[in-house]
Amino acid sequence: MRLLKNTCAVLAFAALLFGQFGCSTTKELMSSIQFDQSALNTDKKIKADSLALLDRARDRAPYSGVSADVDQLMQKIDKAITSEQARTKNVPTVEQWKAIKAQLTKLFDQWKTKGSFSPAFVDQYKTQVTELFDTLIKTEEDKQKSTAPKP
Repeated sequence: MRLLKNTCAVLAFAALLFGQFGCSTTKELMSSIQFDQSALNTDKKIKADSLALLDRARDRAPYSGVSADVDQLMQKIDKAITSEQARTKNVPTVEQWKAIKAQLTKLFDQWKTKGSFSPAFVDQYKTQVTELFDTLIKTEEDKQKSTAPKP
């Protein structure tokens, strides 16, 4: 099941990438996007914050005890999306952030409704969120490789 979800995510991303940019090659696309160390640092920080909140869910913390932290995290994600939208030719990164936000929103809404989760449920969700962040971080790191001066 996980392989199917990952395959679907990759195909959706590819469709978005090629649908958005037509016949442009990935190399041409990446060469027009500038790496931003601040964006990479933000990606990693928000990933850590997200996973820390998921650990609290795994420990069966009640939502009422983390609601302020959830609100702060979602504000950071919204700010990251806004920042990424301001960068040119950055649609794939923006879409990745939107996928992360949607995934976390879904979990946080369920947490708020149910109050707490089983550790097994959170572990599965944490794996999915980690994969989304890893893809986002790799995308930003690939920008660095594509814009680095050639020796």
